[in-house]
Formats: sequence, structure tokens, C-alpha cells
Amino acid sequence: MSHFSYQELLEATQGKAGSPPSAFEQARLWTDTRSIQPGDFFLPLSGERFDGHDYLDQAFQAGAIGAFVAVDKLATHPDWQRLPNLIAVASPVMAYLAMARLHRNKINPKVIAVTGSSGKTTTKEMLYAALSPLKKTQKTDKNFNNEVGVSQTLLALQPDTEILIVEMGMRGLRQIYMLSEAACPDVAIINNIGPAHIGLLGSLENITKAKLEISEGLNPDVGTLVLNQDAPHLADLAPTVWSGKTVAYTLGEAQNITPILDAGQPGIRFEYGGVSVTLPVPGEHMVANALGVLKVGEALGFTAAQLALGLSAFKPEKGRGERKALKGYKDVWVIDDAYNANPDSAKASIKAFLSTAQADCQHFLVVGGMKELGELSRQYHEQLGLWLAGQPHIDALFTLGEEGAWLAEAAGNARFPVRYAQSLTHLVSQLTSGSLALQNAIVYLKGSRAYKLDELPALLEQAALSPASVTQEVRP
Repeated sequence: MSHFSYQELLEATQGKAGSPPSAFEQARLWTDTRSIQPGDFFLPLSGERFDGHDYLDQAFQAGAIGAFVAVDKLATHPDWQRLPNLIAVASPVMAYLAMARLHRNKINPKVIAVTGSSGKTTTKEMLYAALSPLKKTQKTDKNFNNEVGVSQTLLALQPDTEILIVEMGMRGLRQIYMLSEAACPDVAIINNIGPAHIGLLGSLENITKAKLEISEGLNPDVGTLVLNQDAPHLADLAPTVWSGKTVAYTLGEAQNITPILDAGQPGIRFEYGGVSVTLPVPGEHMVANALGVLKVGEALGFTAAQLALGLSAFKPEKGRGERKALKGYKDVWVIDDAYNANPDSAKASIKAFLSTAQADCQHFLVVGGMKELGELSRQYHEQLGLWLAGQPHIDALFTLGEEGAWLAEAAGNARFPVRYAQSLTHLVSQLTSGSLALQNAIVYLKGSRAYKLDELPALLEQAALSPASVTQEVRP
């Protein structure tokens, strides 16, 4: 973890002394009073249900040598003047980003910024798989892609790191701008544009504008912006905000795309620039993500052949296509792709799953609702239901939650059974009894996190041992 002098803390954040300073050489910047150590400098973060300023005294009791405080908070707490080395700032979270930028510039690795409406974390993990065998590489942990997560990622930079991959998310305009300004990327990639968060931003055009803010931290003289040209509005709007080097890619650059039909580990193979690339995950949307990775790697000076070796070892994170055998059932697999969902990602991932369908087993879909679609929510769910009704290789569809009811109604005329569940308990019952009881099947899970579909495998295994013990209800 990075350490800073008092002067660095003051100047990088454009703060002002909030109490008389006392001498110290270097202090570790820390945000959690539960693990603060003597000599640390405390930064109070705030959320919907907490305010780090409430723990200021606790931080000093644990040995903090100083702390950032918000200017407005300091004005209402004159008693804080007794605490040493307070630095007053307009916003502690912006101070966090400022210190993260300072540390990033001290280490000065090649920084790759990643954003998109879906598949950000998958693309980040693919980049890490491709680049980590070639250079000392760090990456965003899990999907910690907001102001706090990006700050943590930058501040965790190790002195010998050569490449840093930073995932950037948003829920509104001018959010990715702040993240990009802090990370100062050398290469930035926008892997797709879709209706995720359309309920907050109103249109695909506004979503595109928000994603293009990633270019604002790029150096226009030496930076590279990598764009998926198949994404709506992206190619048209990018030149209005970015005048530097742009590398565009399209799915059409992948030749001889071939699914790998393996019940244990399905995947997909394609050729790019004469190089064969094998991915241990199925779907053309994964090919599109891999093409973006190849373009980013080439922008950093690596060859497609070098990058393909690492891509072949890519493994999806939990909730993003993780595959496991279900204990207590005969020949039943579960694919957990329920970390999140939006209309485009749902169709792409379900299509990928169905592309690897095996003739000797059943294929069950469990689809929860999709959140943050605003007034268009019912429309998008009905469209997905109608689309699902026409897909091959589906043996049964199970839907969950309020939005799932719309989806089930729209898919009602499908050739396969459609079942709607009001809760996880109800869903477990449907999957473990009657004519659709689980055996010799692959169960694919997709939906927004609010529906907790990631808990379904454990509940099904519990039901196999003791059906009466399953009491979990969904509370989106």
C-alpha cells in the first residue's frame, strides 16, 4: 500500500490545513478504522447508510496520525481542531482519487482502462490472462469499478508492476470522466454499448456519451482508444470527443468461428490475422471481447500469437459463466451467469449457451428480471420472452420475480414448458418435482443480482438432501 508525506497529501488534493500539522515523514492512506494501524492517515468515506466522519475519533484512538475531513463537516465540528494533521477537502472521495492518481504516476505503469455496457469484467479478466504471462500485470479486483474501487486499484500498485488493467463503471454522466482522469490510461477500450442503465440515462446515445468519457484521461498525443465498431453510436460519436489514435474492431475480423462442443468445458475457436485463438468459454460475444483484447495488446506492442497463448487459459469469474456439477442429482450441471443482466447481454449469453447444446441432455433456462431499465422495463422483458420462445434447444424456461412474470407471459406460446416462480423457494420446488424434475440436464442461470440466482445451486443441493429445509425467499 502506498505511503505519502503530509505535503503530498495537502498538495495533491488541493486541501487546506484544518488543524495544526505535526511532523511525520510518510503515512499509509487508509479508509477502514477496523484495521487502521498507528501512523496511518485516515480518509473517511461515506455511503447511503454511513459516514466515515462518524469514526474520526475512533481512527485517532487506533493511532491515526492525521485525517482528511470534508470542509462542511469541519465547519460544524470545531472540537476537531484538537486533532493533529487534519486536511480539509471539498470531497474525501475526490481526495481519494487524487492520491490514487499521484501513486499511479509515481509507479508509471502502462495503464489500460476498460468500460462497456456489459462484459467489462470479462474483458478485464481476458486482458489479464493474455498479458500477465508477458509482463508483471495487476488488475481491478472483482468488479470494483467505481470511485472507491478505482482508487483502491491505483493505490495498490506495486513498484515493479508494468501493466495495470482498470475496470470503470458508471451510473450517470461525468462519472467515468473522474475515473479516467485519475487513472491516466495509455490505452482505453469500450467493448460494447447496450441498454444497461438506460433507465438512468434515458437513451443509448447518452450511454455512449457516458462511456466515451473514458477518453478524457487519455493523452491525445500518445494514447489509444480502442472501440467496438459494431456498437451503436460509438463510431459516430467518438470523433466528437477524441482526436487521438483510434483503433476500431468488428466481429467480422474473426474468421472461421467454430463452437467447441464439450459438455465438461465448451468453448469457441476462431482465427485472427492468421493466428488461431481458442477460448474456453462459448459465444460470439466472447469472440468480440477477445478481439478487443487482441487490439489492446497490439497497441502495447505484443503480437496476436503472444496474446492467444494467454487467452486460451482465461477463466470466467464467479457468476459470469462458472460451470459446476450439481451434487445430489444425476448428471446435472449448473452454469452460473447470474452476476448481472441487461437485454443485450442476456441474449448474447443465452445464445452462446444454446450454441453448445448436446443431444443427450436437457437444457433448462432460469431467467430472473433485469433491473435499471426504467419505463422501458416491461417492453424489454416482453421482447426477451418473445425471443426466447423462438430459440432452439430449450427444454424448459423458468422465470423469477415481477419482471419474470412479464417475460413468462410473452414466452407463453413457446414449444417448451414455461414456468413462473415468485420466489427462490418456489423455483426450487419447480426444479425438483413433477415432470421437469432435474436429471440429465444443464441449468443455465441469468438475471440481475437482486434476484440472488447465485444462491440457487446451494439451495438445490440442500433440497436434494432435505427438501423441507429450503426456506430462502427472493427479496429483490
